[in-house]
Amino acid sequence: MIDTVDEIISYGAKKDVLHLNTGNFKINGSKIFLNGEINKEVVNFGSCSYLGLEFDARLKQGAKDAIDCYGTQFSCSRTYISARYYKELEVLLGRIFEAHAVVTPTTTLGHIGAIPLFVGSNDAVILDHQVHNSVHTAVNLIKSKGVHTELVRHNRMDLLEERIKELRQTHKKIWYMADGIYSMFGDATPVEEVYQLLEKYPEFHFYVDDAHGMSCFGKNGRGYVLGKKAIHERMIVAVSFAKAFATGGGAIIFPNEEMARRFRTCGGPMIFSGPMQPSQLGAAIASAKIHLSDDIKLFQEQLHSSIKYTNSLIKKYELPLISESESPVFFIGVSLPKIGYKMITRMINDGFFLNLGIFSAVPMKNTGVRFTITRNHSFKEIEKMIQALSRNLREVLAEENFSIEEIYKAFKIKNAPQEKLVELAPSVISENDFEIIHAKSITQIDKRQWDDYMGERGSYNWEGMKFLEKSFTGNEKPENNWMFDYFIVKDALKNTVLSTFLTTAIWKDDMLSPESVSIKIEAERAEKDPYYLTSKVLSVGSLLTEGNHLFLDKTSPLWKDALHLLLEKINRLQEEYNAHSTFLRDLAQGDSEMDGYMVENGYFKVTMPLSHQIQNLDWNTKEEYVQTLSYKSRQHIRKDVLRHEDKYEMEIVKNPSQEEIQHFYNLYLNVKGNGYKLNTYALPLKAFENMVTSPNWEIISLKLKPEFDNRPERKAVAVIFNFVTETAYNAMVIGLDYSFQEEFKCYRQTLYRTLMRTRELNKKVLRLGFSASFEKKKLGATTVESVAYMQAKDNYSMAVIESMSALQEKR
Repeated sequence: MIDTVDEIISYGAKKDVLHLNTGNFKINGSKIFLNGEINKEVVNFGSCSYLGLEFDARLKQGAKDAIDCYGTQFSCSRTYISARYYKELEVLLGRIFEAHAVVTPTTTLGHIGAIPLFVGSNDAVILDHQVHNSVHTAVNLIKSKGVHTELVRHNRMDLLEERIKELRQTHKKIWYMADGIYSMFGDATPVEEVYQLLEKYPEFHFYVDDAHGMSCFGKNGRGYVLGKKAIHERMIVAVSFAKAFATGGGAIIFPNEEMARRFRTCGGPMIFSGPMQPSQLGAAIASAKIHLSDDIKLFQEQLHSSIKYTNSLIKKYELPLISESESPVFFIGVSLPKIGYKMITRMINDGFFLNLGIFSAVPMKNTGVRFTITRNHSFKEIEKMIQALSRNLREVLAEENFSIEEIYKAFKIKNAPQEKLVELAPSVISENDFEIIHAKSITQIDKRQWDDYMGERGSYNWEGMKFLEKSFTGNEKPENNWMFDYFIVKDALKNTVLSTFLTTAIWKDDMLSPESVSIKIEAERAEKDPYYLTSKVLSVGSLLTEGNHLFLDKTSPLWKDALHLLLEKINRLQEEYNAHSTFLRDLAQGDSEMDGYMVENGYFKVTMPLSHQIQNLDWNTKEEYVQTLSYKSRQHIRKDVLRHEDKYEMEIVKNPSQEEIQHFYNLYLNVKGNGYKLNTYALPLKAFENMVTSPNWEIISLKLKPEFDNRPERKAVAVIFNFVTETAYNAMVIGLDYSFQEEFKCYRQTLYRTLMRTRELNKKVLRLGFSASFEKKKLGATTVESVAYMQAKDNYSMAVIESMSALQEKR
């Protein structure tokens, strides 16, 4: 055995398909350089880091922080003392698995600690014959002590049950040891059938190594087995951190605390083996926190989308896949080792690194090409690899005078007619130049990834979106409950081509209509139906944000393709949500290319109200600012703003009471009910309560000094809520007491104080939103023209509003 393995591996090394290295080049994605040669860049299809978390900044930082605290190692037996990270990590793992976890230096050492401890001398062990070698290693320790061990054919539950029936007569416990996902062929243990046996036979115990299932499957990435069933009282699960968890080490998962305690106390390597290094523990804690966040759902969805796509291409190209499953591990049978060597060589030359599945991992004539799919792979990379694999296999088989039929015969698999998939996956194949991220919550998207493209475009950076989700869910009124969808489209090189978010909410159909029309419609709503002439609208952006919500890299030759994918997604969501219309708003005016494209796709253009911003902030004093204005504007500022400046007390509000929040909300409702230039529903009180607790929102309150406000209790006469980003001050919501407006010009004073605050914070731009152009231009604002593109299922509401508009014009 040893001589044979030595010969096969050594031959592979001479052929430059085994014992390779990556050289001195930095790795950050799916590309690697073999043996340090710049001309041997290949796409790596041999990684078991299925979720690509090894490049996640949070894991890297976790490792760095731990090194800063403990150095490169904390070398002491855990029996005496452990680094504090162990406890924190095990608590997090307990939440992930909803069971009791003990961290181990490696999965193999975990097996060596657990199996000899929990398998007694009167027990029997049945090994699935494809269970991982590390389990065999641990079992050899108890076999030498006389424990009965035997093999059973792979996944043959009928044969397993026969052995249980016989062995239960003479043994106290019967342990079945298997993998959750098998590392070579990628197939899975039949969880349902195993659990049926657990319920049927009280002597039956299950020990499972789910190294390749962890992270990829189940709630919080708890693995393939525990993702399907809660841990059984007669069950032990071993997992690895060195695969999709992306750190190092492992853990043993127990159904009760006593077993975990005993393992921690008596498991051999737990006493004598070296501990995990601080960097591994720090990264593992960061990874565990990701697993307990909504991010893991998105990462799993992305991975499984690629797995599904890979399976479809394998069928399309009629490759001899030995075991089709939902795992990220694929094994294409080639039968003879010489065919395997040639295949790997050819694939490397074509720019793809795949694994050679060869003896002793598989039987000699069951050689194959093994590859893995990770979240780092683009659809385009996968398709190109499968195309090359198909072409090379047929050429090598021709050279060796070997056939596909002989491959199936070697693996004892019926060569059934392959299902043609050309017609089954056109929607997937049409997206093969892109990686599409679709999330339902901003928490499923990496913060930096979002903010890099959307963070300074308005009030909808990552934190801003988190605020919106918190404020517009779980409200009493339906118009205040929004659905959120996020889309990021990347090209094959992982460059972001498109990024945006959409909200689905009830809108007033007259939102952009003349005020006179809205006044009439509001009367109908008040008298008869509050939802008269309202519709569910699926819109880019939201009703509480303004600015260009669509990042679209028009320098990319694929921008139209990316936009087409977004429109397809919008169409599907429109049907799913039963939305009446779709709305792509606040896009740049005067883009004839975009106009033509949208018309071709069934959208018509609508002119949006003007928005306003001040970017000329290159001044230091009040007088310098005034000098930047036109003559008329200077007169306006001096007469209606500066003349009243010393009559006000300005406060940056911190921790207001509920009574103050209610007062601010009432001031907002004053403004909301004062006009219908942009007719939307009033924001809920909950949004204001969230604003005052969010670090990204800043509240400016203005009170008149006592000599100008003779009310028994002085209160704010104006308030403005502002969303603050790294470079911008976004004035979002204003409230006024109109009883003081005429005499003291509260509105103008509020705008002016907001401008001064923007300059004080050294921001580059003040965004002032829609409406009140006269007032904002006097302050020095410039206007921003934008358009929207709209598509509706029918024109009924539009026709009604048009008729009202026409009637108002005649009058």
